Amino acid sequence: MLLLTGFSLGCVAVMFLIVARDFGHLAVARVFLALLFATSAFLLNGVIAPEWRTVTSDIMTMLPALFWLLCQLAFAHRPRLFTIWGGLALYSFILPALTRPLGANDELSGAIHYWGWRIPTYAEYAVILHGMWIVIANWSDDLVESRRKLRGALLVIVGIAALWITISLNTGHYSTLCLPAVVSIVTLVVASLLLKGRKGVLLGLSIPVEANHDIANTEEEETATVTGQSEQVYDSESRKLHKLMDEGFYRTEKLTLSKLSEKIDLPEYKTRALINQTLGYRNFNDYINQLRIAEAGRRLVAEPETPILNIALDVGYRTLSSFNRAFKEILAQTPTAYRQSRLQDEQSKCD
Repeated sequence: MLLLTGFSLGCVAVMFLIVARDFGHLAVARVFLALLFATSAFLLNGVIAPEWRTVTSDIMTMLPALFWLLCQLAFAHRPRLFTIWGGLALYSFILPALTRPLGANDELSGAIHYWGWRIPTYAEYAVILHGMWIVIANWSDDLVESRRKLRGALLVIVGIAALWITISLNTGHYSTLCLPAVVSIVTLVVASLLLKGRKGVLLGLSIPVEANHDIANTEEEETATVTGQSEQVYDSESRKLHKLMDEGFYRTEKLTLSKLSEKIDLPEYKTRALINQTLGYRNFNDYINQLRIAEAGRRLVAEPETPILNIALDVGYRTLSSFNRAFKEILAQTPTAYRQSRLQDEQSKCD
């Protein structure tokens, strides 16, 4: 038991140092480091002195919430933290920590046990499953091929392990050797991918240790190099794509990457690379929404008498609610407020 726990902690420590060194400037990396720290608390919980187990128990209870946060930052198209799911993630570890001194983990404590222990347990399951759903739901529209193949797989592996560990701890059906073994396997898989230096696996581009430039300059140089190479490779395809979009193909209802690939006669993976590497978009829906909302914004001002619903349908949205949501995400205003403010600006210029 001690040997396996020590091995697992060693794997976690190696990965912690790699991520901190190469990706420490990224918010998603800091969340991943917190996840590793909570994993260490889980491993230590069974071997440290009993008087310290309250501390490690409170820390490892954060694992489901941290996994959910990692999925949001690493894989969601637009991370949404301040939602009911964010509140549920906080509830899953804050209430147990606050009510543990009151005996919340004792079934005889009545309401305190129910609200401070039982419900947070269900919340842990919910946030882990929602985190895994975030990975799956954003898979098809992701334009970053390395992230599609590797980051999603990593998060699913970690998610299944987190769910397994959570169920085992809450039900008591586990072996003292089983859980450290699970952590060891998952940590080795993730660490091996990071050690290989695969670009964009989980945290994005790493910054070479030997680099003498600051992070900002390095990122700009890498982006410029990739963009220059991409423009040469995808020059003819890029012209074809721009021509198609200039003709209004983005207005097609229920437009998918598959339909676009067929139209420009390219495999899906090449279409993803074309949009990502030449235009900089990381999500297909974001690319299409930008084009649609740009036209909608122009028409809202140029056609003040045209109903907003008509414009929404014309640019490719099936419902007014989906149009309003996309419009507000991109321009930070509702279509009505945008039209009013722009018309007022035009009027003031005329006066």
